[in-house]
Amino acid sequence: MFQVRFSYFARPRRGRCDCCDRQQTLEGKMLLLEDTALIGDLVLCAECAAAWGELLGQAREKVVQEWNFSEEREGA
Repeated sequence: MFQVRFSYFARPRRGRCDCCDRQQTLEGKMLLLEDTALIGDLVLCAECAAAWGELLGQAREKVVQEWNFSEEREGA
């Protein structure tokens, strides 16, 4: 069975994206596996990693706004 896994770099580096072929800051790597054997990989920029993650349903969650409901409001 084929699998796709994402691995993100701890320290992004500059290089050429394997997907869009642009010189960008590279954010992560997409690993292509057949059972447990690695059959290929793609080094991706942030835009391509986000697009592939969305297409495969493995997108990273992005916090837009954080809510704290446990604090009491003054004057209420």
